[in-house]
Amino acid sequence: MAVVKELYDVTKALYDHMAEPMPKHIEERGTYVEKLEQYLAQRAELLEKMREQTSFSEKERELGAEMFKMNEEIQRWMEASRGELRLVMQQLHKKKKSNRHYARPYSGTTVDGVFFDKKN
Repeated sequence: MAVVKELYDVTKALYDHMAEPMPKHIEERGTYVEKLEQYLAQRAELLEKMREQTSFSEKERELGAEMFKMNEEIQRWMEASRGELRLVMQQLHKKKKSNRHYARPYSGTTVDGVFFDKKN
């Protein structure tokens, strides 16, 4: 019962964490994602421990059913968050690239001032 209860507690904490909206600031978003990864790692470890268990009590089955419902919501939120994070990362990449180009405008290849000799 201890492993199932512990797994339920971690799943509930993950569910509550995912129910909060994703922060807008990059620094806060980083801590949000780190905490999310910690919960997911804890769940993975507990799931491995739980696989060794073959029989479950009625109370454990009830907790499992609740975890299953929470997991569906978590999966839905994860998909939505992944799309949002991907968009933010693309915007950040573009911003870094334009800042780099602005700071060093002649670091890359340019076509300005190219002279072709036509002696041949």
